[in-house]
Amino acid sequence: MYKSIPERCAARVLSGGPIVTVSSQSSDGVADIMTAAWNCPFDSNIVQVTLDLGHTTSENIKNTAKFVVGIPAKEQIAEIMKAGSVHGRDVGDKFDSLSIPYELSEKLGLKVLRDQLAYIECELFDFDIFAKSGICLGKAVSVYVQDKAWNDAEECFLDGAKHTLHHVKDNVFLCGHSIIEG
Repeated sequence: MYKSIPERCAARVLSGGPIVTVSSQSSDGVADIMTAAWNCPFDSNIVQVTLDLGHTTSENIKNTAKFVVGIPAKEQIAEIMKAGSVHGRDVGDKFDSLSIPYELSEKLGLKVLRDQLAYIECELFDFDIFAKSGICLGKAVSVYVQDKAWNDAEECFLDGAKHTLHHVKDNVFLCGHSIIEG
């Protein structure tokens, strides 16, 4: 038997994508980080994140064509809540102004949330699609995962290592089969 739920929940039924962080930098060198729930693989080496074109991150990506998609761990709810709470245009460098711990990504040298499960350094794959729709396709230029979480032989996360956060509403997340509030 089925039950009817509101149409606004269609994306929640379909989405399997975790909350990700998207790090970018302005052409003037100001770092930014945001959270995004609308993401998925597009191809084996291309990720898709849908972004509001009015956000600082979108402007940075349009100007530099570089960004990093990170997968935060369940222990990082406080940091991702901070990152999603204000606009970069209002505070400047979110990492510094919000005291978000960071490290520099290996190849592109962008600030990323420290100790995430993984991150993918990307170059914008199709400027026109992004500029028209906010669908940001990023071609992976490098991928890094926590060494303690990765199975090299099977090329996947180790059992139990990938405890990703899935946004439910407000400050409520699903992690595995558990509800977590931030």
